[in-house]
Amino acid sequence: MPALTPVASSRQGSHLPRTSSEMLSCVTCMKPSLLKDGDLIVGGFFPLYVFHHFPDLYEFPIKPKALTKLYFDRLQPKSYQYLLTFIFAIEEVNRNPHLLPNVSLGFDLYNAIHSEWKTLESTLTWLSAVGKAIPNYTCVRKSKSVAVITGNTGAISAQIGTLLELYKFPQADCETLQGCPANASLEDLPVHVFDMSMSEGSYHIYNAVYAVAHTLHEMLLQRVEVQPVWNGDGLTMYPWQLNSFLKNIKFDNSVGDEVNLDQERVSRKDYDILNYWNFPQGLHLQVKVGKFSPRAPHGHRLSISEEMIEWNVEFKEIPHSVCSESCGPGFRKTHQEGQAACCFDCTPCPEHEISNETDVEQCVRCLDDQYPNPARDRCLPKVVVFLAYEDPLGAALAGVALGFSVLTALVLVVFVKHRNTPLVKANNRNLSYTLLASLCLCFLCSLLFLGRPNTATCILQQTTFAIMFTVAVSTILAKTITVVLAFKATAPGKRMRQWLVSGAPNSVIPICSLLQVMLCGIWLGTCPPFIDTDTHAEPQQLLVLCNKGSATLFYLVLGYLGSLALGSFSVAFLARSLPDTFNEAKYLTFSMLVFCSVWVTFIPVYHSTKGKVMVAVEVFSILASSAGLLGCIFAPKCYILLVRPNRNVLQGIK
Repeated sequence: MPALTPVASSRQGSHLPRTSSEMLSCVTCMKPSLLKDGDLIVGGFFPLYVFHHFPDLYEFPIKPKALTKLYFDRLQPKSYQYLLTFIFAIEEVNRNPHLLPNVSLGFDLYNAIHSEWKTLESTLTWLSAVGKAIPNYTCVRKSKSVAVITGNTGAISAQIGTLLELYKFPQADCETLQGCPANASLEDLPVHVFDMSMSEGSYHIYNAVYAVAHTLHEMLLQRVEVQPVWNGDGLTMYPWQLNSFLKNIKFDNSVGDEVNLDQERVSRKDYDILNYWNFPQGLHLQVKVGKFSPRAPHGHRLSISEEMIEWNVEFKEIPHSVCSESCGPGFRKTHQEGQAACCFDCTPCPEHEISNETDVEQCVRCLDDQYPNPARDRCLPKVVVFLAYEDPLGAALAGVALGFSVLTALVLVVFVKHRNTPLVKANNRNLSYTLLASLCLCFLCSLLFLGRPNTATCILQQTTFAIMFTVAVSTILAKTITVVLAFKATAPGKRMRQWLVSGAPNSVIPICSLLQVMLCGIWLGTCPPFIDTDTHAEPQQLLVLCNKGSATLFYLVLGYLGSLALGSFSVAFLARSLPDTFNEAKYLTFSMLVFCSVWVTFIPVYHSTKGKVMVAVEVFSILASSAGLLGCIFAPKCYILLVRPNRNVLQGIK
């Protein structure tokens, strides 16, 4: 095996200090490289020496000759072991008749100085091939170098790899472990300096050399079919040609382990976690204490047997490898800006989101029909709610609706019983019967809004409400027109009197109601109401309600009803100053004022509420407007019919 020969050197007027190692008892200046020729050459860079730098060498002014040599302070035993493994692997490949037959591998070894300002010096020296670091220059026409192995230090490999990438020069990645060379036994070296067991780094170097050899072998097999391998100057091989082969190479090494440079497959491998046991003193035993499996589910990838770990005597407890404690369920990790990746804050999951694992980056949103529990570590099903008859609010509204509908029916009975009295006859008893019947149905239609919605109730809710109220309001409009015509048609033979006698005002009811029925028909034919759920009204409740289908048609129906009410109010207001004999116009005016006030207030209140309260607001508006019509129009008449019957005579009316 070629040896690294130390050459004694000194500096005039001073000498370098000795190291603590007895093996390195003198100050030496080492050759920067070691070359063994071959048909193809593999470069190697290993940080063999730790250098000692003297301040006076760098004081200004600097003499150029002072930097022509670098003096080392200590040999790196591990790196020397890697170097021996590298040489052993090259020679083993050359002895193998089945791998690269008739082709010899050589090596060109360089010391990689572990320093940010000196790491690339040896690489540039190797590229220039003149013994000096001359960037972008080489003195050889055809280089035999085909690949580079950069030891087992990540920092040096990254720096050298950045430079080699500019020249498209392949850099082999180390992956696995093997023993040392037979002709350079470590048994002769001091035990306290050199590790006598197989090291993982040596195994990486060994397999890296074989990866390059198998890559060259595969390339030569493919090239022999298409072109001659040899020419007059020897074997022709360009480094950049290895790149595509090297990253996809796969083989079994001499101990049967699979070596695969495919990064995707490598990232899926399992990794053993080893603990270095040194008790009793000098044991130097590596014990498997755990495993890391990237393919395992999240949270189960790392497994460690803490009882098998032998800690340093200085540790009183298990050291922490993170600067922040784990985030439990219900929290997510928020990285601290400017800090390491292991430094983070634990932030509670936002509203409607949970986390049921440890150290999650993002919380998971619950489904629309679920809500997070207080700890925000699991989703719970929302409670299905609606304005039921069993609810206090629903029971109260149902009681009011039934009570007013019964009261309206009783008023109708009173009017029918006193149908021949002057008061009932003077107020157009047929229209009064129609108005009372429609008001009774208005009270009852509010019950459609209570209980669990279904397809039938969703369709009947709005259409029944709209049609019944249209009948009621158009009846009031007919009564108002009748009062006005009765006042204007006092002279015999006038056309208005003929209209009054023929009952023309009563035709307002079917005409207005028919228009509302047509609007409702268009609504049901194009976009009818349907059963829907509101998942956002309450955080823990799922509200079942009737979706109106088309908000435009709903407000169109409501607007038509409002225009009828406004028309009735306008006509009644104009007739408010009629003589006392026909003073029903005053009650009609006030009833329409109450009706319009209720529904004008309904719109903003309805849109400002949510959940069951929204449905209750609509039911309350139906009951309030109906009760306003009943009370304002019929309360004074019932008072006379039941309490003051002496005024229900022609003379009393006059």
